[in-house]
Amino acid sequence: MRHLCLLLIVLLPLTGHADKFFEVEDGDEPNHLTPLNPPDAYDERLAKHLFLTDGQFGRFLARPSFGAESCVSVHAEIPEEAKKKYHDEFAVPDDEQKYFITVTRASESLWYSMPRNNEEKKAKEVKITRVDREISLELAIAIQRAWGRMLQHTRYPAKASLGFDGITYHFSVWVRGLGDLYGRTWTPQGGLTAEIAALGIELATFGTDKNAAEKPLIKKLKAFESKIPKP
Repeated sequence: MRHLCLLLIVLLPLTGHADKFFEVEDGDEPNHLTPLNPPDAYDERLAKHLFLTDGQFGRFLARPSFGAESCVSVHAEIPEEAKKKYHDEFAVPDDEQKYFITVTRASESLWYSMPRNNEEKKAKEVKITRVDREISLELAIAIQRAWGRMLQHTRYPAKASLGFDGITYHFSVWVRGLGDLYGRTWTPQGGLTAEIAALGIELATFGTDKNAAEKPLIKKLKAFESKIPKP
């Protein structure tokens, strides 16, 4: 009888919560990336205008609440001579491919260019600028590894952190064995999410400045990767 009473005492709190919808408390922004929401018309418009390459080796998308959106994509191109040499583009070694950073920017907000989001209730044309810069295999690897390691930790947060305005950053990369990985963060104030957002911003600057050196950026990317805990 005594053991039965103890069991009832233990179970009472559990049954008290079982008849209530699950919810989480408010808290700070997590120190990891969180999953993307299902794509909507805005996401499709962003992809159409800003995703001008496959971004296989890393993509960084900045979505300000009121300003113009921008994107950094890292991709590879296979020279024709390499295709002829190996007869199959999938057989071309990494060190015989060419790697590029592509920076795309909207002249004004793509969000407000949509009929549902502007006073005129009509679609507006938005100009897109594009800058491509060839990079080394070493830098491409450093970007892909930093993005891949960070995105491997993408998960839902333990607490709700609802914010207003600010900037939402989206990240994606392809990792052999896992496929395409995606994640996001909103206006990070510190920790790993703030660091990877800062790296994305620096990549955008690097991609449009032909005189910027690779070595300092590679060093930062490797230092960041070393901070990411193993899954």
